[in-house]
Amino acid sequence: MTRSWLRGVPGAADWRKVRPASPVGPHDETYEILTHSGRHLLLCAADAGRAEEQYAAFNRLERFQALGFPMPRPVDFGLTGGHVYQLLTWVEGERLTAALPGLPDAMQYRLGQDAGRALAAIHSVPLEPGERAAASREVSRQLSMLNRYRFCGARMAGDEAVLRFVSRRVTPPRRLACLHGGFHAGSMVITPEGKLGLVDLGRSLAGDRWQDFESAQAVSVLHSLPFVNGQLDGYFGGEPPAEFWEAFAYHTACGALARIEWAARRAPGEVRRMQLRYAQAVRDFRGFTPCEPPRWYRLEME
Repeated sequence: MTRSWLRGVPGAADWRKVRPASPVGPHDETYEILTHSGRHLLLCAADAGRAEEQYAAFNRLERFQALGFPMPRPVDFGLTGGHVYQLLTWVEGERLTAALPGLPDAMQYRLGQDAGRALAAIHSVPLEPGERAAASREVSRQLSMLNRYRFCGARMAGDEAVLRFVSRRVTPPRRLACLHGGFHAGSMVITPEGKLGLVDLGRSLAGDRWQDFESAQAVSVLHSLPFVNGQLDGYFGGEPPAEFWEAFAYHTACGALARIEWAARRAPGEVRRMQLRYAQAVRDFRGFTPCEPPRWYRLEME
């Protein structure tokens, strides 16, 4: 057993193999588990102090089950040894970040369309009253992030225009929905049957539905432009409406600043990588003004 506290998880006596797994969502530890009875499971754990947050994510995962896309199924949730854990079924497949570059552009685009439709389905899941209340605190969270960034010591040269762009647009979520919270190629797999699978759902929250596209610029663009174009077209059933582009630019700018601030505070070794993502976002969105489609939209579709 990799960690002694794992013995306190109900059913652990049936486990025949436990090995660390790739990080899944905002968890401190993740493990792939094979059981004597033939089950393939994923255990996600965090400090027990985050039990309320983790239970909310587990509850949302239960509500996502009716959407019809391959994704982990909830098995158990609990507290043991100072940890809160979620036990889920394992989704077989290859991470899209690894698979996409080797696929034909047409298939990358098709998987992107599937991803867009999956995201639209997630956004259709009804919110609960407590989630709406949490979303109302988004303005204070964004303003706090901007203030921390201004004093973080890893600021980007010429960032005042981006800060002005963001500061003028901080408002309560306008299109309130249940969000995935980290929707990008690294949080999906292609299953052995060639279908899109969603695997990282631990960041789900409530907020402006178009906020879920921020990770497309931060991560997916680095791996496949046909995939990202397909995601947009699949979500909207065609070309996005004009008002989407300003919201996309705003959420992308917020995310780029937040990633730098987070790295400066929590992971100094990641600062340079987050700064490079910021620089690419500024280029792709033409400095975030005027608000129009990023340079890569339709680039490989023409």
